[in-house]
Amino acid sequence: MAPSDPFGWVGATIGGKYRLDAVVGEGGFGVVYRGHHLGFDEPVAVKCLKLLGSLAPAEREAFQRMLLNEGRLLHRLSRASAGIVQALDTGAAVSPSGEWTPYLVLEWLDGAPLDHDIAARRARGGAARPLAEAIALLAPAARALEVAHAQGVAHRDIKPANLFLADIGGRRTLKVLDFGIAKVLGELSSMTQAMAETGGALRAFTVHYGAPEQFHQRFGATGPWTDVFALALVLIEVASGDRALLGSDVTQLYIAATDPAFRPSLRGAGVSAPEAVEAVVRRALAVEPRERYRTAGELWGALEAAMAGAAASVGAVAPAAGTAPGAAAPGLADTAYASAAVAALGPTGAASAMEAPHGLAGAPPVLVSTLAPEPAPPAAPLTTMRGITASAPPSGSLPPAAPAPARRRGLLPAVVSAVALAAALGAGAVAFFQRRAPDDALPARARGGLTAPPAKAPPPPEMVRVPAGRFTMGSAKGGKSERPPHEVTLTRAFDLDRTEVTVAAYQRCVDAGRCTPSGLHGPRASDADVEQRGALCTAADPAKAQHPISCVDQAQAAAYCAFVGKRLPTEAEWEYAARGADGREYPWGNDPPGCAHAVVSRPAGQGCGALGKGTREVGSATAGASASGALDMAGNVWEWVADGWDPGAYAKGAQTDPQVPATGSKGVLRGGSWDFSASTAKSTFRLAFDREAGDVSTGFRCARTLD
Repeated sequence: MAPSDPFGWVGATIGGKYRLDAVVGEGGFGVVYRGHHLGFDEPVAVKCLKLLGSLAPAEREAFQRMLLNEGRLLHRLSRASAGIVQALDTGAAVSPSGEWTPYLVLEWLDGAPLDHDIAARRARGGAARPLAEAIALLAPAARALEVAHAQGVAHRDIKPANLFLADIGGRRTLKVLDFGIAKVLGELSSMTQAMAETGGALRAFTVHYGAPEQFHQRFGATGPWTDVFALALVLIEVASGDRALLGSDVTQLYIAATDPAFRPSLRGAGVSAPEAVEAVVRRALAVEPRERYRTAGELWGALEAAMAGAAASVGAVAPAAGTAPGAAAPGLADTAYASAAVAALGPTGAASAMEAPHGLAGAPPVLVSTLAPEPAPPAAPLTTMRGITASAPPSGSLPPAAPAPARRRGLLPAVVSAVALAAALGAGAVAFFQRRAPDDALPARARGGLTAPPAKAPPPPEMVRVPAGRFTMGSAKGGKSERPPHEVTLTRAFDLDRTEVTVAAYQRCVDAGRCTPSGLHGPRASDADVEQRGALCTAADPAKAQHPISCVDQAQAAAYCAFVGKRLPTEAEWEYAARGADGREYPWGNDPPGCAHAVVSRPAGQGCGALGKGTREVGSATAGASASGALDMAGNVWEWVADGWDPGAYAKGAQTDPQVPATGSKGVLRGGSWDFSASTAKSTFRLAFDREAGDVSTGFRCARTLD
């Protein structure tokens, strides 16, 4: 039976340029249409959001503003990574049925969501995949997430339904859907009230793939590490054919996600996996967020390294000859789906029906899901949860668990007593009830303290090591955005590129198809700017292969860092690496920059002789080494960091591991450049800049978190 059209948009035009031809999916919270872009003469997917008609005019404006910001974010991310569905437009219109309709226009994709592929394989009795094939299939999604994570942006609802196997140019590749929509719905308080009035619950994640911190804030804030947890669960499901977290109600799923004694694992799900790979998955699924990999790129790099090491000793399982990564099993009907169809579906959608036989009754795998209003079925014993094994937690996270039988006896009463909390859970209030060891039985790190890190391999020659520590960020003598100075604690050591990324290095990423070419661009760049100033971009001069790459925006910088298995440094990490804990004014100390310290603009008659105007080869200013040993942290080119711009960030007082999500239109540049005065080369100077702009002096360097 074809989905209904509650808005009456079929046959009409929305936004003056998109004709809506058919409904391809409908649920409790949205309708997805196959549309046609009248100007470009090509198909598009149009997602229209429901349950917003009761909003007051001011709330409508706020919602539309948030949706526009998230649409811009998705557009920037999709420009930086082909693994993220492209956002083309966003807006709001009154439908033919008279309802106010916010909408998002996305690229149209032919193919199938990964959950449909898994279900079809399961129906044929062959859902499991070789581990090497499963890792290769999910790699494009991990790379796409790393681009977002490098900018401090998390998805927060990674699941097979939000991973789309798209047919593009005769090849099948995986794309990530639905960045930002959960955040928009979750941040609008009136939406929570609207959902309560309709008997639903606003939940910006899917409980079968939820991380502990999504179930309860006691575990900390959500972030890229939340996606790491979900991605590891998806890997187990793709490799085994069955979900990693199973339970008949949300309470059992909560316990399965948060109990340190019973962790999902590949081997527990019946997958043949080397111990090194199991160790990687075990760390990715640590209960404590701080014990996990920080980003998807770190997780996938560790997985691939573990597989490579296992292949050298015992031989890795490879995909069948001639099978492309991500290829569907023969016989799967490749119906055309809108790129965002599944994520918008609610309890009445076709995708929910496909998921129901294997899922949580009444809780379809939607971005904003409705918990079951009917009575929960009898609780299944925890010991029957497939994929849950009594394995030791990662080193330094929690003490060894009690023997499994004793631990189960302690948890089962909690399961029984938690049945009474089901209504509260369904209303969005999750109570913490899991038994935990007393604080004095936990190691210092598990109690929130810092412990001495284990011995690490030295950094590669092209990077410097920056230890964890505390420092004063900002300056009482600096500009308004640098005040007030405040204490910042960085709990993890990290490695930082010794120099800025060069033209030659960036070109290798372009040649590999993982980066877009540099060039002067941005919201304020006119055709005249591109023509007149574009020649100053370093990549335009073949003689500047070892100069820093310039004319790149924040997303391009993040994409390169993901390509080399790294990320952009946070603003706090950058400043700490530049000035150290002693509060120096410039990276090298408190003396103004001489010609051997930094490549900056100087007054007439005070230049640096034959060096002339423009960039120099990276690392040339050897006297300008920072407290950590990095070069060019003052001058040459401005350096993108992962943060978004928040003029009030410093007023929040002392912080630990701070990072401003890169969701606004502005990002942050640090370090000054060849075409700015020496005063901007101070280690505390901050420059707000359009995140979508690449100018003649915008470059970057990369960082990586230590295990």
